[in-house]
Amino acid sequence: MSILMHQSLRIAVSLLVVAPAALASADWVIGSGPNAGMGRAGLALPGDTINQGRVNPAIYGLAPSGFRFQFPRFSFRLDGVGIGDLEDVFGDSNNSGLDASKLSDIARQFGDEDIEFGAGVGLGLFFSGLAIDFSGDAIVSGLPNATLQNWVDAGAAGAVPVGSRLDAYGLGKGEVGFGYGKRFNTPGSADISVGVRAKIVRSYYSHRFADTNTIQNNLDGVLAPEMGGNDVLDESGFGLDLGFIASSSKTQGLFFGATVENLLEPKTSFQGTLPNGIPGTDTVRPYQRTVNLGVGYLSPKNFHVAADLVDVFNGAGGKEFRAGAQWSVTKGLALRGGYESRAGFTFGVGLGGFNLALGGNSAGQLGYALRF
Repeated sequence: MSILMHQSLRIAVSLLVVAPAALASADWVIGSGPNAGMGRAGLALPGDTINQGRVNPAIYGLAPSGFRFQFPRFSFRLDGVGIGDLEDVFGDSNNSGLDASKLSDIARQFGDEDIEFGAGVGLGLFFSGLAIDFSGDAIVSGLPNATLQNWVDAGAAGAVPVGSRLDAYGLGKGEVGFGYGKRFNTPGSADISVGVRAKIVRSYYSHRFADTNTIQNNLDGVLAPEMGGNDVLDESGFGLDLGFIASSSKTQGLFFGATVENLLEPKTSFQGTLPNGIPGTDTVRPYQRTVNLGVGYLSPKNFHVAADLVDVFNGAGGKEFRAGAQWSVTKGLALRGGYESRAGFTFGVGLGGFNLALGGNSAGQLGYALRF
């Protein structure tokens, strides 16, 4: 399984190099569930068993019996860098997406603002309440200090100013999940669905920086102190998610959901030094416990709506409101829209079983973990 997770991560970060230039925008999700185009809302909304089940495993208990295979999910995001530039600056998964020899080029070309780029892949299987899924995600953040930003903004001409610096952080994760859900008949109008999802995870971390000397002489990026001379640090762990849904039907009406993501937190964390050589460290946690609440409505005809409050207690620093809607124009065509309070508007379309979504600037789980 560790080989499969590593290969998933390799595919995820490699997508950034081969993605078509026509898709050069902030956040694209290809082949995921409907919620990607609905402001990522829908933790209480059944319909897309495998994708939504990863968000709330109680959805497994609402799905009809039978075998399902998820169309592979490909996603990538760009912020402050164009997709045509990625081949020149992007490394491979063995370095968490960081290419030490390209860090000086990144500083000269993109040092006028923070940059971030990431990618992910996923697929899964479902059969009669049981699910197994695989995913790999990676993100790279480049954080230039004010001295470097001013120099690059002025044209990056002449000697590199003393004190210039760009810190680049890479974070990746591979995951294998095993889920099960069941619906229980209860007194009253609403039944309860309960689901659990166990996951085996592996996380990767890297931190390099380019300073005045590095940039001036086009040298390789310097490993940060916490790396201990290693290009990449990695940790493995085990986690558990728990989900609930209350509803009077499996297929229509109101649905109320709640999840505890990472009820059992995978112990994969890294002590990252702060950017710009600031003394001290900050813990980078790819997996943190969050409590999430949601409500959804499936009309008997062609309209669905959902609203979620994510990380209710802000335990992971990602508290957010999400809302979205779907209109099924015909049997094979669905239009979607939504809003994330941290990222803005999203749009999506469904063609048969294929989904495509465009987001505004969604940081996602790994993006929150790298916020210094």
